[in-house]
Amino acid sequence: MQLRGRLVDVGDEREVDTEYGSRSLAEVTVRVDDAEGGGAVGDATARLTLWGKWTHTVEHADPGMELLATDLETSEYRGETGYATTGDSRVVLEPGFLIDVTDIRSWVQCPRMYYLNKLSGIPLNYPVVKGTIVHEVFGDLLRDRDLEDAIDERVEGAGLELGLLGREADEVRDEVRRNAAAIEGWLAQGTLTEEDAWRSEYTLISPTFGIKGRADALRRGMPVELKTGKNTNREPRFQDKIQAAAYALVLAERGVPADTGTLLYTKNTAVERTEETGDLSPAKEFSIGDGLLDFVVRTRNEIAAMEWETDVPTGYEADARCEYCFEQDTCMVVSGRLDQESKAGQIGATVPEEEREYFERFYNAIEAERRQIHAEYRKLWEQSPRERADDDRALIGLEPLDRTQRGDGRWEMRARKPDESVSKLREGDVALASDGDPVAGHAELCRIVALGAEVRITADEPLDLARLDVYPSEIGVDRMLTALHDFVLKADPDRKDVLFGRRDPEFSNRSLGPDGDRETFVANNAAQDRAVRLAVDADDVALIHGPPGTGKTHTIARIVAELVGRGDDVLLSAFTNRAVDNALDAVRERGITGLARVGTEHGVREDMLDVRLEQGGDPNERAAALRDASVVAATTATCGSRVMREQSFDVALIDEASQLTEPGTLAAVSRADRFVLVGDHEQLPPVVRAENDLQTSLFERLIETYPEASVLLDRQYRMAQRIQAFSSREFYDGALRPADGSVAAQRLSDLGVDESALPESLRDRVAFVDPDGDRIGNTNPAEADRVADVVDSYLGAGVDRDDIGVIAPFRAQVAEIDRRTEVAVDTVDRFQGSAKEVIVVSLVATGSLDGPLFEDHRRVNVALTRARKALALVGDADALATDPFYAGLLAWARQ
Repeated sequence: MQLRGRLVDVGDEREVDTEYGSRSLAEVTVRVDDAEGGGAVGDATARLTLWGKWTHTVEHADPGMELLATDLETSEYRGETGYATTGDSRVVLEPGFLIDVTDIRSWVQCPRMYYLNKLSGIPLNYPVVKGTIVHEVFGDLLRDRDLEDAIDERVEGAGLELGLLGREADEVRDEVRRNAAAIEGWLAQGTLTEEDAWRSEYTLISPTFGIKGRADALRRGMPVELKTGKNTNREPRFQDKIQAAAYALVLAERGVPADTGTLLYTKNTAVERTEETGDLSPAKEFSIGDGLLDFVVRTRNEIAAMEWETDVPTGYEADARCEYCFEQDTCMVVSGRLDQESKAGQIGATVPEEEREYFERFYNAIEAERRQIHAEYRKLWEQSPRERADDDRALIGLEPLDRTQRGDGRWEMRARKPDESVSKLREGDVALASDGDPVAGHAELCRIVALGAEVRITADEPLDLARLDVYPSEIGVDRMLTALHDFVLKADPDRKDVLFGRRDPEFSNRSLGPDGDRETFVANNAAQDRAVRLAVDADDVALIHGPPGTGKTHTIARIVAELVGRGDDVLLSAFTNRAVDNALDAVRERGITGLARVGTEHGVREDMLDVRLEQGGDPNERAAALRDASVVAATTATCGSRVMREQSFDVALIDEASQLTEPGTLAAVSRADRFVLVGDHEQLPPVVRAENDLQTSLFERLIETYPEASVLLDRQYRMAQRIQAFSSREFYDGALRPADGSVAAQRLSDLGVDESALPESLRDRVAFVDPDGDRIGNTNPAEADRVADVVDSYLGAGVDRDDIGVIAPFRAQVAEIDRRTEVAVDTVDRFQGSAKEVIVVSLVATGSLDGPLFEDHRRVNVALTRARKALALVGDADALATDPFYAGLLAWARQ
C-alpha cells in the first residue's frame, strides 16, 4: 500500500535489536492525505517506520515536507495502524516537485555542478552545438531518414551558432558523420521490426517519484541514452547509468519493466584506434536492478530537499574529485565571488555584501517562482480532465482525424475540437499532446500549428490526438537565474553602482548640435522631445514613463533612429513578441535599415518575417547578418538565450519594461553599455505566480529612485477627454491629457455612426449597464447576454464590427460572450497594447469583487484605456459599491 502526506514530526536515525540482528530505523509522523488500501485520511496522522536504506531519508526531511512511501506493510497496536517500509518500498520527499533526469545526473557527478548549471545556463560552445546536432541526427535515423540528408539539414539549421563559433559547415559535417557512424553501426547490428517499438525524445512524467524528462530513445521499452563523448571502459559512466535508470524507474511506474539500459558513446567510433586503448565499442549495455533504482530515488530526494530549503550545495555531499573536474575553475570563482563554501575552494575578490544579499534575495524569489511552476505540473494529474478544461489549461475531448509523416521525419496530427472549447493555448505554443492521459498515457511535446474548429500539431512521434494541455515551462526562471548570475558576477562595476544606488545616473551632451544648441527631435510634442533627448544623452540609464496612448512606439522609433544615426548598435527588446514587432515596424517606417529580428518563425509577425534572422544557412553569412545589424530586435526572454548572451551593444532599449521582472530586464540590460527603459508601472505588472520581489519591475524601482532620469509622456492621442478622465485622476495625478482638442472631443459620430439610434443609456461616451445577473463559477451568462445586446446596439447604430472589442476577466466568460457575438473578445492581458473605437467591459462579479480584474487596480486602468470614442461597463453596481475605488469608478461612469 501507499502513504502520502505532510511530515509533522521527523525522528532521528537509530539502531535497534531485532530477531535478524541490529538494524537501523527512523520514525516519522505524517498527516495523511492518501492511504491506499486503508488507513485514516484527512487531519489524522500516521506513524511510519523507515527501515534500512530509507532511514537516511530523515537526514534531508523537515516538518512540512510532503512524503510519499510505496509498498508498505501495516500493523495494529492499541487500535492504531502503523506503517513500515519493506524491501520493495521506496520513499519520496516532495514528490510534487518534479526533478529533471538530467539534473539527477548532474547531482551524481557533483552537487556543485548541478548548482552551477542552474546559474550559468547552456553556453554557446562547440561541444554543446555539435552534441545537439548529433542528437537530432540520431532522432532522424530512428525515423528512417537518410543519413546524409539528416546531416546536411541539421548542420545547415545550426548555421548561426556555428558561424558565431567560427566553424565551417564541411568541417562540422565530417565530425557529425564520424559520430553518426556509431549510431548507424549499432542500428545495423540487427533488423528492426515492429516489435522494436522505437521511440525518440520520449516525454516521461512521474507523479509518484517526482521525476520528469525526455529519454533520447526507447527500444523495446528500454531506455537508450546518447552521449557525444567517448568512453573506453567496458561499463558506462556511473552518472550516465543513473540517467538511464531514472527513465527506467518512470517506465516501471507505467507498467513497462525496463531491466536493461544502453549508453551510446558516439565519439568512440570517431577516434583513431592507434591513439586510444580500451573498449571502443560505442554501445554499452548494463543491467538495471532495484539497487540502482533506489539510488535514483535517494539522489532525487537530496535535490528536492535542497530546493525545499533553497540551500546551496557545497560539493561535499558527493564523492566527486575536484582536481579532475573541468568546472573546477568556474566553481572556485563563483564560490569566491559569492563567498560560498565549496569543496573546490575559492578564488577571486568577493562582491560587496549588498550585492551578495541582492543575489540571494532574487535567487530565492526565482526559486519560489519555480515552485509555483511545479504546482502547475502537479495539476496535470491532480485535476480531472474537466477541471483542467474549466481552468482553461486543456482542450479535452478532441476527436482524432489523421496523422501524417512529413518530409523532415516529424509527424503532423489533426483532430476536431468541440465547438465550445477554450483555453490559454495559442497557435505557435509548445504544448503537451496526449491520447487523453498526459501522465500515464502516450504524450508528446508538440508545436500547435492551428487552433480553429480543427486542431493541427507537429511532434516527433505520432499519437492519437485526444487532448492538449498547457505544459509549464521553466525556461523563464532558468534564464532569470542566468541573468542574475551574469549581472552580479560579470557586469561592469560602474553599471552596478547605478543599479545599487551608489551613484546617480549621468548624462552627456550628445544631443547638442554643432552650434551648441540643443537639437529638437519632436517639434510637436515637448514630452516626447525630452524623452528622445534624455535617451540620447544618457550615459547609464534613461526612463520613459508612457501612459496609455501617449505614443510610446513612435517615441521608441525616434530614439532608435537618433542612436543609429550616431553610429550606435541598438538592441531593441520587449516582454512580448507583439511589442517587439510593433517597435521594429515603427523603426523600419523611419527608413532605418540593417534590421535583424531574432525569434522563431511562429513568434514573429508575418509582415516582419522579411527581417527575421534565419538561424539556418551558411555559418559565415548567418553570423555576419547578426554582427553587422545596426538594430537587433528580440524579446527579453530571447536575450537570455545562448546566442544573445554572447552579443554586445551600445544601447539596449526595452519596451514594456514595467511588465518585466527585475532579473528578466537584466537579461537585456546586461547586453549593452547603456540602456533605456520604456514602460508604465500603472498598467500590467510583471507576470509572476509567486508573491515576492519579482512583482516589482526594475523600471518601477529605478523611476522611484531616480525621478530625475525619467520623463512622463503626458499627451495621449487615443481617448476622448471623458474616457481618459478617470485614469488620469486615479493613476497619473491628473497629468495625462488629450494631445489636442480633436482627440478630446472625438465621438462615435466621427465614424458616421447615428448616435440617436443608440439606446439613451449608451449615448454618452462612458456608459454603465447593470445586467442583474449572477456569477456562476467564472461566468455570468445573464451578463454575457447583456454584453451581446450592447454590442448589437453599437452595430445597429453603424459601428463597424472590427471597431468593437469586449474585455472580460475570465476565459470562460470570454467564451460565453464569444458564442453570442462575432466581435473581438478577450482578457485584459491580451488587449494590452491595443485599442478599439468602442470597448465593452464585462465585470462578471456579483455580490463581492473576486477575480483577476479586481485584484490589481492597474488591470482596470488597462481595460478602461483601450477605448477611443465609447466605453461601456457592464456589471453589478451593488458589488462595485462595496469598494471605495470601484465606487468611484461607478460614480464616474454614471455622471
